[in-house]
Amino acid sequence: FKLARCRTQRFQYQNIESGKPSFITKERIRKLEELDFLWFPRHIRWEEMFQRLVEYKGKNGHMRVTSVRPKSMYDPALANWCIRQRASYKAIQAGENTFLTPTMITKLEKLGFQWDGSYEGMWEESFRHLLAFKELHGHVHVTNYYAPNQPLANWCSGQRNNYRMSMISEERTKRLEDVGFIWNKRTGKWLISYHKVKIHKEKTGNWNVPKDYAGDRFLWNWCSKQRLNYKKGTLSEENIQLLNDIDFPWTL
Repeated sequence: FKLARCRTQRFQYQNIESGKPSFITKERIRKLEELDFLWFPRHIRWEEMFQRLVEYKGKNGHMRVTSVRPKSMYDPALANWCIRQRASYKAIQAGENTFLTPTMITKLEKLGFQWDGSYEGMWEESFRHLLAFKELHGHVHVTNYYAPNQPLANWCSGQRNNYRMSMISEERTKRLEDVGFIWNKRTGKWLISYHKVKIHKEKTGNWNVPKDYAGDRFLWNWCSKQRLNYKKGTLSEENIQLLNDIDFPWTL
């Protein structure tokens, strides 16, 4: 019954839009719109896709929706929807009528949607967050599950995906590398532990990392593993040099 009444309200409203007789009053229209009532079925679908975009941004930290791989950013239906929003907005700018309403435009812009699809502003904002992370932690090796800023972790993963697929510009590549960004995630994890060991030495003045070290309960294992790999000859020359640079003891 309620669904049928909603359909009736929409039918009567569309009569007004078409210049036909209608029993719905301006007062009823106002009250329904205060409840965010949608007059056209396509607006309902628009809201569904908009919420999908909101969820996508929350998960990935950006709105670079793609209809191709990588899988983490793969959503062909949403990618095509974003393309239609930009095409409709461009048509409005040219003086044409489209389905896109001022309310829809406002909602997209508040979310940070880029009409030209360049995402320049979003990239710069995330890069600033990365610089703030470096100032706080002394490095830019953001883990996949960095709780204080999960979107930043997702963004870093996205940069690595783009790098692997040759989808990132040379200018952005250089800017990331200049602040110490590591493209290989495994290398990044090693460097996170390396910096923790370095900070421990600077704070305590010794290399005595206890097994139950409060800063990282796995750090003692990491130190032991470096010594073992050094003894086995499986530690890279680069990592050996980095550890030698901070006078890491190979024997205890």
